[in-house]
Amino acid sequence: MSYNSAITTMLLLLSTAAGCAISPHGNTVGTELVPLTRTSSPKSRIPIVPLSNSTADPFVMTERGGPMLEVEYGRRRPVIDGIGTVLGVPRKLLLWDRRADNHRVSDETVDNVANYLGERNLADVKVRVNQYAPIDEWRRLVANKQVGAGWRYTLGTLKHLEYTLLPGRIWGGDEYNPYTNSLYLYSDAAPLALAEAAYAKDIHERHHPGTYAAAQELPIIGLWHESLATDETMSYVTERSTAKDIAETRRLLYARYGMKAGGDIGGVGPSNGLSIGSFAEVIGAVSGHAIAGIENHRELQQRDQTSETAPIIMRGNH
Repeated sequence: MSYNSAITTMLLLLSTAAGCAISPHGNTVGTELVPLTRTSSPKSRIPIVPLSNSTADPFVMTERGGPMLEVEYGRRRPVIDGIGTVLGVPRKLLLWDRRADNHRVSDETVDNVANYLGERNLADVKVRVNQYAPIDEWRRLVANKQVGAGWRYTLGTLKHLEYTLLPGRIWGGDEYNPYTNSLYLYSDAAPLALAEAAYAKDIHERHHPGTYAAAQELPIIGLWHESLATDETMSYVTERSTAKDIAETRRLLYARYGMKAGGDIGGVGPSNGLSIGSFAEVIGAVSGHAIAGIENHRELQQRDQTSETAPIIMRGNH
């Protein structure tokens, strides 16, 4: 089953259902990340260089002879992190992954995002890892000339108000903000982070990014960029990772897409971990898991058949 066929099947199931600041940088414990295989190209690796005189524990990722990618980490706040982890339980259940909204993002996940942004020439994207920085985000909103002022000071301001009053630092929900050109990470699952980074790529390729971003805020229409981001992430991971990583990425991304499609079709708005939402949202996540499971099983069978039919080369003694 192709990706487009999978999405079509999921939407049909959903339509039927609708009708009836802040964590540390460094090593963490308690979760296990399924690593994505890194590419061997030296240009794809971006070393991390700490900034010694910063109070927000920021890091700057640099590539020799290339642009700089800024990554900032929020400070340790055990109580806030604990609350955020509990509030993220619905999303953990729907994605069936305890790494979702766990507010403990590992170096491995950040490395994967940094490599992707570097390869896609998206060094201007600011990555905030479990951080709450409303003042700095307002500055980025004002300075982001890629998006027209009309969009920035209307929808962008509303987006910033949401970021300020309902911070992902507590409520979770990995997200790329096109109005500030910032990527917010709260989950230690690389596929979820890469999907948001893929949306950043989509925005950067548009001639009118503000208009496009505004349209993507609308129900149903917003599924377009979700489809593109899922497809881009699957292609990226397939080119670089093991079969196990590909299967894990497909499982998470299909369930994620199903959640968002269910939220739109069920009329409950975006699914950012605030609640389980409507029955259609649950059906969407379950449908995503089911379709991903079918495709993963089919690929496994194809690999087994290929290995069984591979010619055996007999080598004689010389």
